[in-house]
Amino acid sequence: MQRTRIGDNHATLIVFVSPNSIGRIYQAMTARFSFLVLAHCLLTVSVASAQPATGAPTLPLDRAVHDALESNASLRAARAGAQAAGSGVESARAMLFPRVSFTENWQRSNQPVFVFSTLLASRQFAASNFAIDRLNHPESVGSFHSTIAVEQLLFDGGARRANIETARERHTIADLATRESAAALVMDVTRTYGQLLTMQARARVADSAVASGREDLAHATRRRDAGVATEADVLALAVHVADLEQKVLQARGEAASLIAQMNRLTGGPIDRLFEPAEPQPSTAFDDADLPALFVEAERQRPEIQRSAAAQSVADHARRAARSQLFPTIGAQAAVDTTGTRLQDRASSWLVGGELRWSLGTGERAQVKTATASASQARARADDVRAQVQVDIVTARELLRSARARQAVGRAAVAQARESQRIVRDRYEAGLLPVAEVLRAATAVLDAEAQRVAAVVDEMTSRAGLVHAVGRVP
Repeated sequence: MQRTRIGDNHATLIVFVSPNSIGRIYQAMTARFSFLVLAHCLLTVSVASAQPATGAPTLPLDRAVHDALESNASLRAARAGAQAAGSGVESARAMLFPRVSFTENWQRSNQPVFVFSTLLASRQFAASNFAIDRLNHPESVGSFHSTIAVEQLLFDGGARRANIETARERHTIADLATRESAAALVMDVTRTYGQLLTMQARARVADSAVASGREDLAHATRRRDAGVATEADVLALAVHVADLEQKVLQARGEAASLIAQMNRLTGGPIDRLFEPAEPQPSTAFDDADLPALFVEAERQRPEIQRSAAAQSVADHARRAARSQLFPTIGAQAAVDTTGTRLQDRASSWLVGGELRWSLGTGERAQVKTATASASQARARADDVRAQVQVDIVTARELLRSARARQAVGRAAVAQARESQRIVRDRYEAGLLPVAEVLRAATAVLDAEAQRVAAVVDEMTSRAGLVHAVGRVP
């Protein structure tokens, strides 16, 4: 039943609730609280089962990088490809040396020309073989014939040298591609390691917050039973603890996935368990000077070296195209043995030379194409150099920002924890509502997350600057 009374300047609402209604409201609140407590218990069991195995060894970042460079499967495949590219140099150099060939064959026939040439080559031709009937209808003979030949290209306008240099540069490019793969792998390991640090830090902070939340929930429950706090305070803290336990579960699950990814990158068993170690602050690049970093990158960055090698390949291709405008000169020699029986043969020899010169409009078109390709390679090399310098500037600024945020993050965590302590004391004294306790707990989580993010950013930014200048880890 309700009654409303309206005065001159105000209105008063008076609500009367029956005892049965109070009972129903209390039963509803009790049922909701029981449900939250049950959910809280289930989440507690899940969180406990999701905890990592104790005693897992610690894997520092530098050790993870070393393992990845030694055992990563994709990097091993890239190294094998670079070794295969080295065989192209030997193949190109083989064109500088004489080519020796040997053939041995046997044939038997009564074909008149075959019989005539076989007898003549084996020095067994006689006057009786000039008989018309024997010329037209000779008896079959067997021919054992062997040849040893030597061929040597004497002049080709520089094509062989250009091909050798091209093969060497391609081998260099393959080696540099392996170095690029190794540098990219180091960055992947560092990023994954940083993500794992973030997830495990979140889990640890959430675990600590869960413990504090349980204490607050127990305290609020006692205050409610004493009539000092309300049921709403208890419900709010129960929801807060359940939310924290869900965050713990999520962080643990993502950390397990990142551990498996780290094991793949480092070449270890996928189910290997380890604990990451938060890296110590580093003073590397504190006095880094941009011009000095640019010079170092020019000397060590594989992308710059690869673009220079590609430019050399284009120059050698132009030389090879120009060589087609010149004649080729070669020499050859051969020793030939022929006989009707294996052990009875007659020998002969042959020496000769060859000059070949092919002229047309296609050769000049190929020279123009190769010249344009060389100009394109030089332009790409200039662009790669400029991009590397941009990478260095960006990585250095990110590193400076992350180091500055580290100090701010540590101070923020200390302030948030002190503020949480004060708020909890005042709440226990009945001076603040429960909402302030929840707000202070959230502030601690946010501050710790920002601190860990700054640590991870400093680690990845430092690795990015190492990668930008081309230093070998």
